[in-house]
Amino acid sequence: MRKTMIIPTYWCRKTGDPWQEGDAVYDHPTPVDQEGTLERTLVSMKQFHEKDFKLVILICPTTPEVEAAAYEQVLRIVGRAQLNAETYLFTAGDLREITEILRKAGLNDRGVRLLSMFGYSNVRNICLLAASTLTADAALLIDDDEVFELPDFVPRSLEFLGRRVYGDIVHGVAGYYLNSKGQYYDDVSPEPWMTYWDRFGCKARAFDQIIGSGPRLKRTPFAFGGAMILHRELFECVPFDPLVTRGEDVDYLINSRMFGFSFFLDNTLSIKHLPQPKSHPQWKRLREDIYRFVYQRAKMQSQHKTGNLVHVSPEDFDPYPGEFLKPDLDEKIYRSSMMLSAQYLAEGDSDAAMEAMRNVYLAKHDAPPVFDAFHAYLETQSQWEKLIHLVRQERYAVRAVLERHNVSAPEIHLDREHRRKLTQEELLTVLAKLPVFSVFTEQERAILHDYCHVKTYYEHETVFTSGDHNEEVCLVLKGKLRLVANREANSRSAPLEIAYLTRGSFLGENCLSQSVFRLSGTAEEFTELLCISKARLKRLLNEHPAIGVKLLQCFLASLSEKITHANEQRREMAAYDYNAVEIPTDI
Repeated sequence: MRKTMIIPTYWCRKTGDPWQEGDAVYDHPTPVDQEGTLERTLVSMKQFHEKDFKLVILICPTTPEVEAAAYEQVLRIVGRAQLNAETYLFTAGDLREITEILRKAGLNDRGVRLLSMFGYSNVRNICLLAASTLTADAALLIDDDEVFELPDFVPRSLEFLGRRVYGDIVHGVAGYYLNSKGQYYDDVSPEPWMTYWDRFGCKARAFDQIIGSGPRLKRTPFAFGGAMILHRELFECVPFDPLVTRGEDVDYLINSRMFGFSFFLDNTLSIKHLPQPKSHPQWKRLREDIYRFVYQRAKMQSQHKTGNLVHVSPEDFDPYPGEFLKPDLDEKIYRSSMMLSAQYLAEGDSDAAMEAMRNVYLAKHDAPPVFDAFHAYLETQSQWEKLIHLVRQERYAVRAVLERHNVSAPEIHLDREHRRKLTQEELLTVLAKLPVFSVFTEQERAILHDYCHVKTYYEHETVFTSGDHNEEVCLVLKGKLRLVANREANSRSAPLEIAYLTRGSFLGENCLSQSVFRLSGTAEEFTELLCISKARLKRLLNEHPAIGVKLLQCFLASLSEKITHANEQRREMAAYDYNAVEIPTDI
């Protein structure tokens, strides 16, 4: 399964520079003259057992004025973290370029409005866009104020994704947060005004039911935006609702349920959440909750029979958020706002008391949408599917934009032969990371530079077909190749899938003895191959025999492994009589 982890990181004006009209509002963006929490998150990833995933860091500025400074700051942080994962920086400038590409391809104004980095829901959608562009089967949504504590977080998060559990396909997996004390409860202290706004109490009961009890995997009424794993079938169909300013994670789960997708929580998939203290006053946080729940309730109430959509009710999401989506929400808002206002008056803060009372008015006259919220979301979803279709159509151009900020590799320029030349420094860096080249000294790797070249292929591009001349040995530097064997000409069966070659795999090892491929190979995603031609291999053996022999030994070890694997496949096919075909070992 191809997997992409996406981490949005929020940046604002320098320390002391005031917020200005038009700046995006987030809970705790990092001033561009500070370090923030991103590096802590990245460093915690070094413990991962599995690093075979792509990492996208989405740089979200509160204003265009800080875009350049935010990029430089994140670039420095990523450099210090020294991660082995293939890492992309996704900037606001990249999004503008992608928007223009898609607009020229036919994206209308409504679709363009989905391509924004302002607001949490919009940011989440750009995370999904990045995953789709990188052809991910799984999108792992993580936040920059979290710390990984599970070395097997990545494989654990994917263990059930796409599988059938309890009669349903698992399209979404929710992990959960641990607070600074290692508990799954919200790290808050209850106050008297919360008597009628028992959001944290409802959440605690929901957490105990879903997180604190077995079985390990169970359907969930809630999810966490910074610990959310989505299957491609889900995230390419269902977008985050841009009209939801807060609680976009729970809203996404509701929307997913409407479209028939199943979400499960894994009560072993935890991540430590260490956010900065919130600076907003209580009346403002209550107001944000009011707008959120009033809108979500309106979306549920305006549901009507449409195609194959599933009708959902507040009870489907009890105890949380269901308790805040029912008819008594208005009573909850009134009583809690009055109690909060009285609390402010007792403290001598009359301005805050007035704002708390104003929440009652806003809940009735401003928060309810004046349009059909359900219909509006259906329109958004329709535009999202069109957008994703255009991303597929323009994949090469969109992918090229992302590749410019691939900090794991140099910029790529292709000629008609798919070739680009590596500098000696680039080659040494690449080879040092590959276990297969650990038998070579640094000096020997440097010598190899004069004999090698790199070929690059885009997604679904044919690398070679059965019968093509094989004139070189190649090593997969990045990406994935799909190998298939053709059946007999009169067979109606599809080509037989043999294997996938990923980073560190050889192909064409037999070029010295056989000049044609017996399999066909296609790039499953953007792929780079390090190649040495038959002629240059012979020259290497003559000019540097010790290095040449070491290289031949690597080829032979790879070929031996493939023969063993092919023999196992032959035995399995013979046992089950699957119209067996000969499986070539010489690829």
